[in-house]
Amino acid sequence: MNARYEAKLSMYNAVLTHAEANPTITSTVPAFATQATTLRSIYNDLVAAAQNEAQAITGVTMDKAQVRKAATDLALQVSSAVFSFAAATSNNTLKEQVNFTATDLRNMRDEMVVPICNNIHNAATAHQASLVPYGVSNGLLSDLADATEEYAAVIATPRNAVTQRTSYSETMKNLFKDADALLKLQMDKVALQFKADNPEFYTAYKQNRIILDAATSATQVTGTVTDSETGQPIANVTVQVVDEPYTATTNATGEYVLKVPVPGTYTIAFTVLAGYNNKTQTAVVVTLGQTTTLNTTLVPLPV
Repeated sequence: MNARYEAKLSMYNAVLTHAEANPTITSTVPAFATQATTLRSIYNDLVAAAQNEAQAITGVTMDKAQVRKAATDLALQVSSAVFSFAAATSNNTLKEQVNFTATDLRNMRDEMVVPICNNIHNAATAHQASLVPYGVSNGLLSDLADATEEYAAVIATPRNAVTQRTSYSETMKNLFKDADALLKLQMDKVALQFKADNPEFYTAYKQNRIILDAATSATQVTGTVTDSETGQPIANVTVQVVDEPYTATTNATGEYVLKVPVPGTYTIAFTVLAGYNNKTQTAVVVTLGQTTTLNTTLVPLPV
């Protein structure tokens, strides 16, 4: 949703809030009350479409992140045990094959996760009998193989996600047209009936009908996520509005841009695959057409 649409959505909400806060007045003109009910329905559909548009892409990203975490957590568990065994038996070749830290697995490129997990699995399988005292069972290796296979299946974003997003965008476009037509051709005309007997209501209605300038920036939250001890940026942190489909991921320098099409006050969660405690920030105010800066630090887990 672009900035202009965000501004319109905010205007619709202002009109509806005003009308619904004054039922005694609006009931004196039943046609207006009916039109306000219709606008509310369109508004709700618009919010749902905006959420679906965001979810069409971000939902896939979230699912992939969860599956990747499951695979890399198991890979780290197995590789750590194999590394300990290799060190105890002076098997330097084996030790290097599984020498991966939580940071290595968290920051590696998507396309490297599957082969690395497979290599760890193969190395452990070759020494499985000797690894039983280290906690590596057949069940654990089977879980790692299954998790790796599942990640391989979701690593590429499904092609239909783009098609779905386009469909939701077209739905929003049509809903905006319906809402604009309802306001301009019906509600604005009927609202004149309030001018004589309820001038304050009419004046407030006209003021709420103004589309505020959404400026040049989108409604969004941006910031940088860093290590609380070292100050170093943390990549691949999932930044999500709690209970909403709005999601972003930090880049190699720990930066993120979280688009939030509907202004409001939200709770934002910072979730990392491994190595850090997750964090939640409450009461984050997102304002129409403005960028909210939200930097945060994550506390590393004990090694």
